[in-house]
Amino acid sequence: MNNKHVKISDLGTTEKAGQVVMPRLDFRESDPVRLAKMLVSEYGAGGFIIFGGDKRSVSDATEELNSISSIPLLFGIDAERGVGQILSDAVRFPFAMSLGAAGDEPLVYEEARFIADEMKECGLNLIFAPVLDMNTNPQNPIINIRAYGDDPGLVSRLGAAFIRGAQDAGVLACGKHFPGHGGTGVDSHEDMPVVGTTPEQLNSCNLVPFKYAVESDVAAFMTAHVAFPGIGNGHIPATISGNIIDGILRRDLGYTGLVITDSFHMSGINRIGDEWDNAHLALDAGCDIILDPRDPIKLLSRLVDMAATGELNLNTLGRSAGRIITAKNNRLTTPAAHASASPPDGPGITRRIAEGSICRLKGGSLRSRKAIVFVFDVTRSDVDIAAGFTAQLARAGAEFKSVPVTIPTDLVKLTAQSGDYGAVICLIYTTVGAWKKQSSLPEFFSGILNEIAALPAEKVLVSFGSPYVVRGFDKFDTVVCAFDSMDVCQSSAARVLLGDMEARGRMPVDLGL
Repeated sequence: MNNKHVKISDLGTTEKAGQVVMPRLDFRESDPVRLAKMLVSEYGAGGFIIFGGDKRSVSDATEELNSISSIPLLFGIDAERGVGQILSDAVRFPFAMSLGAAGDEPLVYEEARFIADEMKECGLNLIFAPVLDMNTNPQNPIINIRAYGDDPGLVSRLGAAFIRGAQDAGVLACGKHFPGHGGTGVDSHEDMPVVGTTPEQLNSCNLVPFKYAVESDVAAFMTAHVAFPGIGNGHIPATISGNIIDGILRRDLGYTGLVITDSFHMSGINRIGDEWDNAHLALDAGCDIILDPRDPIKLLSRLVDMAATGELNLNTLGRSAGRIITAKNNRLTTPAAHASASPPDGPGITRRIAEGSICRLKGGSLRSRKAIVFVFDVTRSDVDIAAGFTAQLARAGAEFKSVPVTIPTDLVKLTAQSGDYGAVICLIYTTVGAWKKQSSLPEFFSGILNEIAALPAEKVLVSFGSPYVVRGFDKFDTVVCAFDSMDVCQSSAARVLLGDMEARGRMPVDLGL
């Protein structure tokens, strides 16, 4: 809990400019704290987004940086899946679509509460979650399984539960990516997506979870580097669109909290022009914090210069800095509510998410206990990615042979390795992430799967990751979906296939099947 209380009237232009910039503190670089200390002491940086590191290094850094700052610092982290998504020694949970399939609001609350508690151990106080986007485009390469689903009601309920869990524990939640990134077919880390959302679609679909989040008193929203020419200011990203941020979010939804841009490292914003000009446009549009600039020192200096010359309106800068100071004064000094009577159990939460999320789209339990397992690893993992699944088969006494499919080949070569097996189990592994392009099947994988589907054997298809990859393979006898490749998700899927566990998940997106 931070007891420093600040008055916006006490801040000069340099201090106000510092508040609106949140650079990265990247523990993957050498001596990152030295630069961060300079950004705080000389430029008044208002906070940092954390990359890499472990609990001890991050905790030491946040404590040291706060000690030299006269204003409480925000320390944010992309922990949609838990602190272990970023820090090496923390807990990581399955992708959010697993929770969408489980549909369990108390479980989402519990997960968020656990993440927030683990963040506070490290001095972190701002989580860039939950994802409030609805994945309405099956080809979405960057949201996909990061979303709870494609139903506005489901996403709203689970998003609100996450917000309550995080903020009850004393951590600021930041819903993203306003006004919705789920309909894109382009990774905004690589380019700026353009989506033809109409005002009618916006109000009936995209905005619904964000409205719920406003009603849930969410501390912050993150903008999308996505253009919406049907509702914004032409072909510019929402981040710098006054129609979208000041208009739709602040005026129409009545939102008065923090608005944080998505990372300024991303091509969805940084190809438009100079970083300081984009930052100026974002502040003018109604944003408060410029996240993860490429050159924080130059940006901070330029903002001060622009304010001194009148290029940046002092009222605009003061308005954003004022919202930040208000949030720090009111939210960083609020004690956690509803303390848990039982100790947190990260592995237990993970197991319950996994067991509640498995979806069986067709078929039943595996009839044959002798199978060949073909592994289609789109993620190109260097490890035995199917180990969690095959270990469960082994525990059940099944006889199997695992065959990785790594290069374009034909079915004759594959089945020549198989011997006489009663069942063919095909495992597909996909994922999402910045610049990854690992969410959809390569054509040669699809061709092989279609050949396998014609075999006169018991045929099983299991997806770990994007559920959309199972579409078009109707000749498989049994189709099962999990939404993450974590071992606990794989073992749960195997138990469902073996008939040892019920498939309790409900598909949270429309596969058109």
